[in-house]
Amino acid sequence: MSTKNTPWNLPDKTVDRADEADREIRMSDFALMAVLPFRTTVVSGYPINEFAMAALVMLCLFRPARGGARLPGVVTLLGVSLLALLVLSGLANNIDWVRRVGHVGITAGVIWAFGTGRASLRSGAIGMAAGLIAVIGMAIVGIGGDFYPGRLTGFLGDPNAGAYFIAALGVIAVFFADDRLKVRVAIAIPILTGLWLCYSRTGLLAAGLGLVWIVYGRRLGQVAGTALAIVFVWLVQNVPEDLISFGPFSNRSGSDNLRKRIIAQEDVELATSPWYGNGPGTAKVTIRDLEFFFHNSYLATRQEGGWLALLLVLGLLAYSFGILTTRSHAGDLRAAAVQSAVIGTAVMAVTLGEVLLDTPAGIVVAFALGHALTPATTTATESPPDG
Repeated sequence: MSTKNTPWNLPDKTVDRADEADREIRMSDFALMAVLPFRTTVVSGYPINEFAMAALVMLCLFRPARGGARLPGVVTLLGVSLLALLVLSGLANNIDWVRRVGHVGITAGVIWAFGTGRASLRSGAIGMAAGLIAVIGMAIVGIGGDFYPGRLTGFLGDPNAGAYFIAALGVIAVFFADDRLKVRVAIAIPILTGLWLCYSRTGLLAAGLGLVWIVYGRRLGQVAGTALAIVFVWLVQNVPEDLISFGPFSNRSGSDNLRKRIIAQEDVELATSPWYGNGPGTAKVTIRDLEFFFHNSYLATRQEGGWLALLLVLGLLAYSFGILTTRSHAGDLRAAAVQSAVIGTAVMAVTLGEVLLDTPAGIVVAFALGHALTPATTTATESPPDG
């Protein structure tokens, strides 16, 4: 008697036709990834989304890799080196490093789970889409808290961090959840609405540059495309002051002045930092007896693990971007979407402290590696580049 396929009992993920094996929805992956956007929900002092990611990694320990896949050696080297460096920094600075390194370790586990085909890309994307739409909808009607009146927060908590989650995870959710244009549009509309309501300048810019990449940038060659991505990040760091204080953002002078003071204090912290950084979880500054997180994730990563930690993280993002360049150029919109998410992550890291070592960055790397396992095909809604 044959066994019926259900969301809990999917076909063997080790088959070569990975795209066909990923058509059905694995309910466990869907449900756990749907929890990811609930940033402010805490259980026993820990974010519930971290429990969800840990549970996903645990489940994947009992699943076979897709076609015997393994993480690329360079990814394993970069990931293990980063974890080892953070542990070394924690021990050398004699601080409590376990929780912070545990967070990074769980994120590394998620990269392993998706990067070896043990977790379902489509299930995860639909879960993220459902979670993002849910938290955005609840925030609009006032459920989940109103931490910044006039800006969308809810279970996302901080509007800038919320914009990061929406921008980085949203583009992946839109393109990986379904191939049909009407479904992608139906997912994109509430996600873009939520991003706009966050009123995060960097979040909107990250999404805009990501869209430019999908429409135009992916059509460039590998060298030119990579150069364009780097230019995008450079532009964010050099936007003229008058351009970031227009219209609905004209009343941000107070927060902008505070940001400048925080950045000045960040420079003071880094000036005396050893080569291995000041330790995991130390990317904070104190101003007038109030504690603030770093407002630049590049500097925050240096604070926690030194220049080497920053280079390791950027190496992971660069590798994830590079392995999809050929497919993106050939018209694979999913590959372009992941590259867009890499760009969005790099852009958000300019003005937000918790980015490069946070879960969404790991999800971006995970989907890049997972998508690289699938056959290089384009969907009916995708067209090859011009020329």
